[in-house]
Amino acid sequence: MKTRIVIFLFFFPIIGKSQNFGLGFQANFGVPIFDLREEVGGLIFPEFNTLGIYEFSNIPIEVGLSIGYGIYNTSLEKRTDLYSGYSDELRLRRNNNLFTIMTVFRYFPEVNWKTVLPFFEIQAGANYFYTRYKIRESRFEEPIEEGRDFSDWVGAFRFGGGLKIPFQNSDLGYFEFKIVYHESGKVEFLRKNDTQYLPDQGNGEFVYYPVNSPIKMIQPGIGVVLYMNQ
Repeated sequence: MKTRIVIFLFFFPIIGKSQNFGLGFQANFGVPIFDLREEVGGLIFPEFNTLGIYEFSNIPIEVGLSIGYGIYNTSLEKRTDLYSGYSDELRLRRNNNLFTIMTVFRYFPEVNWKTVLPFFEIQAGANYFYTRYKIRESRFEEPIEEGRDFSDWVGAFRFGGGLKIPFQNSDLGYFEFKIVYHESGKVEFLRKNDTQYLPDQGNGEFVYYPVNSPIKMIQPGIGVVLYMNQ
């Protein structure tokens, strides 16, 4: 109990002097390398992130949480054999999605640059790949059927660095440019043409041919962070 009190008293001055909480919005894209590139070629993984970041005033550290989402593939089929006894043409839309959630740690080395602050960044969390489908009579009609029919997740990490460029009024926020390396273990996910529909199997059956690969990619990105406690 005494040890916990000592730890709390040690960190309380640091926590109490937190300078700013920021809300950020980032756009980046993943370029496959190594094993992943061998599996998917030039497929790009776009990602849009919302970042909550906590900045300390007396130590060169920021911590936060990043939640990201992107559609890396989409496909459309027009079929007349999706439902037994129904021969009208229907639209089958599939979107292949990637959802990420990462804790964020940033360290700012001491430099004499006046307008730009470099930082090193480490992230740890998870990737969730999933495919959603919708069946419609036309693109403007409500779906006849929709759902998620394939998914997999895996732990992941990212590390890299970037530049923090404060606004002219630095109390409002900053722009940032960064590049990170993104890696995970093996995970199964679908590409555009990795699903086949077999209408003659019972009432119709989808067969999946997923990629099973570790995720290894480079992710350059740009973003903006706005301070929320002014």
